[in-house]
Amino acid sequence: MTPERKAQIIARLEAILEGFQPTEEEPEPTMFWLISQYNEQYDNPELIGGDWVAENCPEHLARLP
Repeated sequence: MTPERKAQIIARLEAILEGFQPTEEEPEPTMFWLISQYNEQYDNPELIGGDWVAENCPEHLARLP
């Protein structure tokens, strides 16, 4: 993965997290929610998942439950 693609993915994950709106079913963002939202909105040819986020993203993304 190129550094540019990595930065693009992280920016998209950041935007998804910033847009989080709590609901009864999802009172706080989780890693599962974040990756699900990413997959709904964007192509994911690299098949990023929670492990990728934990290893490559800033702490506020990486430590989502």
